[in-house]
Amino acid sequence: MKSTVLEQDEKQALYNDIATYLEDELQLELGQFELEFLVDFMVKKIGPKFYNQGLEDARAAILERLELATEVVYELEQS
Repeated sequence: MKSTVLEQDEKQALYNDIATYLEDELQLELGQFELEFLVDFMVKKIGPKFYNQGLEDARAAILERLELATEVVYELEQS
């Protein structure tokens, strides 16, 4: 499986969002270095779950379309 990689601007936006959340909700201030470690940890631990769910959603959508295509082919059969 390909590892999850965030672009630098995506990371920075995530750092800012997490810092704001932690300050507003938990009255906790983290520095840039600590935020980077936290985001890296979250990506490693949570990223695969979302990736796998995305694959499962894609698989379900493809199977649904395949069933529809199969029905269309059966309708084209001549008696």
